[in-house]
Amino acid sequence: MEANPLKLASHKLLTNVIFILLAISGITSACNNSSSTQTYRNYIKASCNSTTYPSICYRTLSPYALKIEANPLKLCNVCLSLALKAAHSASSTISKILKSNNLTSIEEQVVQDCFGDVKDSIGELKDSLDTMGHLTGTDRNFQISNIKTWVSASITNEETCSDEFDEMNVNATLRDKIRNIVLDVARKTSNALYFINHYTY
Repeated sequence: MEANPLKLASHKLLTNVIFILLAISGITSACNNSSSTQTYRNYIKASCNSTTYPSICYRTLSPYALKIEANPLKLCNVCLSLALKAAHSASSTISKILKSNNLTSIEEQVVQDCFGDVKDSIGELKDSLDTMGHLTGTDRNFQISNIKTWVSASITNEETCSDEFDEMNVNATLRDKIRNIVLDVARKTSNALYFINHYTY
C-alpha cells in the first residue's frame, strides 16, 4: 500500500513546525538568561562600588551572578565562601613553604605563626558561613553580631600575619609571597564584612 502523500506532507510540516518552535524557545530562553545575568551583574557592580576593594569584589563575584541574583543574603554567603576558599588556598601554600626545609629558624618561626593565624581565620570564616546559612528565629540580631565579630577577628588574624613579617628579618621574596596571598584573603574578607555590616532583612 502506498503512503498517502497528504499525510506525509502533513507529517513533515508538523515536524518542521515543532523544530522551529523548539529553536525559538531555545533562543528566547538564552536571551532571557543573558538578560538576567546582566541584570544580576549590574546589581553586583553597584553593590561592590561601595566596598573597600571594589575591583576585587566585582571580579570575584561576577562569575556567580546567577547564583547571587539580586539577593543580599546570597551576596553575603558567596562573598564569605570566596574568602574562605582564599584562606584555604593561603593555608595550603604556607604549609608547603613550611615543609620545604629552606627556612632559617627566624623565618620558620614567623611562617609558623602566620600559618596559625590563617588557620584561626579559616575557623572564624567557617563559623560565620555556617551561621549565615541558618539565620532563624528571634535571635537573628545576635547571630549577625556573632558573624561580624568572627569576620572582624579573621581580618585581624590576617593583618597580624602580615605585620609580623615587617618586624622580623625575613627573606624579601618569601615575605612578599606570603604577604600577597594573605592580603588577598584579607581583602576578600573585608568586602564580605562590608556586605554583612549592611545586610538588612
